[in-house]
Amino acid sequence: MNTLKYKGYIGSVAYSEPDKVFFGKIEGIDGLVNYEGESVAELTAAFHEAVDDYLIFCEEHDVKPEKSYTGTFNVRIAPMTHRAIANRAAEAGISINAYVKKILSEAVKQSSSEGYGFLGYDSHAPEPAMLMEPDSAFHYGSHSTLHFRIPDKDIALAREIASRMGWEEQ
Repeated sequence: MNTLKYKGYIGSVAYSEPDKVFFGKIEGIDGLVNYEGESVAELTAAFHEAVDDYLIFCEEHDVKPEKSYTGTFNVRIAPMTHRAIANRAAEAGISINAYVKKILSEAVKQSSSEGYGFLGYDSHAPEPAMLMEPDSAFHYGSHSTLHFRIPDKDIALAREIASRMGWEEQ
């Protein structure tokens, strides 16, 4: 989904072909605030104005601008994913709930501008010609951390690949 960002708020972006207009709403608030424009520039200006007006309204009416959340939500996942999470939680010696909270908190804190690190275990036995020097950072059977930058659009793919390899995000 395309979004706009302004003052910490996110706005949705959609297009109505019959009306020839872009439109959206401010996400993450308890109210409903819409905006529209005939061009991207108009839509962006309308979004900024909508956020500013909403914040003024909230201040004048003593309303908390952010949506309130309970901290509880249900997620439907494949049974194999559920099993994998349960196994990883057991290996970590914590509950599934604690494991999922930890992983989600780390994922939300992670910034794409800082790059991502993955901790992996080399499970392939090296061929004699592949043996590395003793001072090498990568030894057979050792943990190695790789840090690299990933464009926002590719983060989900990188996480999926790392997960399939059994690597942990750092």
